[in-house]
Amino acid sequence: MRNLRPITGVDLVARVRLTDLDTKEHPLKLYALINAESGSTPNNSEDALRSELQALGLSADIVPVGAGELNTAVQTAIASNPDALIVWGGDGSVACTLSASGPSGPPVLALPGGTMNLVHKRLHGEDMDWKKILASALSAPEPEPFSAGCVSEHLFFVAAMMGQVTALAESREAARHGQLLKAAQLAVNSDALTLDRRLRLESVHASGNQTFDAVAAAVVIGGGSAPRLEVAAIHPQSALDWMAIAVDALANGWRDADSIEIDETRTVLITDFDGQEFAATIDGETVTMPSGTIISLKRHAANVLRARPT
Repeated sequence: MRNLRPITGVDLVARVRLTDLDTKEHPLKLYALINAESGSTPNNSEDALRSELQALGLSADIVPVGAGELNTAVQTAIASNPDALIVWGGDGSVACTLSASGPSGPPVLALPGGTMNLVHKRLHGEDMDWKKILASALSAPEPEPFSAGCVSEHLFFVAAMMGQVTALAESREAARHGQLLKAAQLAVNSDALTLDRRLRLESVHASGNQTFDAVAAAVVIGGGSAPRLEVAAIHPQSALDWMAIAVDALANGWRDADSIEIDETRTVLITDFDGQEFAATIDGETVTMPSGTIISLKRHAANVLRARPT
């Protein structure tokens, strides 16, 4: 587990308007990065992408990269001034690219190539067919700003989870593969069910702040047309209650689980009752946060490319 440190994205001078992608006066200049080490990119991903682009009458500079090469590859891609940057990989690959590109960089078209593909689902919905996403986005492009959560200048594009509940990652993975008995066993054996550590969440509102006490919490980037943070405070009353919440959330999703209070805000302050650092995951990355961490909404964190709504 590492300590959370700020990361700085590339702050480019604005050089291409988002509406430029709607013009037909010149062919799109595309740059594509493929993380072949992601969970679900095919072995022939480079040839497959080139073939699909050719079918659309397009071409791109296509660069396969390993996980350790991604940061440098993203910087090189942005420096080439593409009209759009295609990233085929998992959530980490997309988050890295969006953070580096920032609000003045090229719009990013994310193709699902990971295991969970949570950022991709936020962008494109539940259909994770990369060929359909590519064709629809490039045939009727809709570049637009994309919001993120911000923790010490570290951006996240899906969710941050705080507290010992982060130890449930292995349990969630087992449930995702239909191994519910194993998921429950892992939840029981993990430190996630302890009630000893408690957090306080304070959501900021113009009409007055809202405070919640919790054993664990989640801050999720809300969907819809108005960017917002959804704050979930999880407050079990006993280890048995914690177990029920864990199984309910695994089976039905955390929004429908009992003993969870939900609020919407643009800024939330999270403190540990004892003033200690606490465990967290940010878009699946394990970190530690200091007591007094502030999570805020960044309305225009990057530019993305997806299909224009019909």
